[in-house]
Amino acid sequence: MAGVGKTAFGRRLASLLGFKFIDLPELVRERRLYTAYDPEAQAYVVDLRRISAAVGSLLRGGCGVVASVYSFKPRGVEVKNAIVLRMDPLRLIKVLEGRGYPRWKIRENVSAEFIDQPLVEAIRKFGSDRVVQLNATDRSLAELAERAAEAFREGRLMELNERVDWIGFLERLRRLEELLSFLEEAESR
Repeated sequence: MAGVGKTAFGRRLASLLGFKFIDLPELVRERRLYTAYDPEAQAYVVDLRRISAAVGSLLRGGCGVVASVYSFKPRGVEVKNAIVLRMDPLRLIKVLEGRGYPRWKIRENVSAEFIDQPLVEAIRKFGSDRVVQLNATDRSLAELAERAAEAFREGRLMELNERVDWIGFLERLRRLEELLSFLEEAESR
């Protein structure tokens, strides 16, 4: 999900493991792996087949960490694990507002985080035995990457998998209505 810290986490994880790091948005721009630019969404319309081929060619014969909002398999490369960074939806609102995202795009991203869409997509693509979710809310991404690198080297990355339940979390904090009101308000605009 946008705003959760994928790039900082991924860059640090790759550095700790001695792996190549690929920032997918940067690669998409550099290699023009898009079909159009949507100015309203402030995003490129990407070509996932071309992305798969490009990332596959960069990673073949080596190891790497890819920071991406898309769940995709690099062509010709085995994906050992997919790490899905999660963030408290209310915190995510603040991060995306700080980045100047339009209200509708914040709603879209926060809704997806709230209903576990990134996690579900990763599990569909890679299988539940390869997907680890980590709650990055108000945590040091460098420390999170260090824990993940150590666990990966020791073959126990799946042990870091955290159960994320935003409904239960926000209910316990008595803030679920706050999020639902934001999503409803943003939808009506």
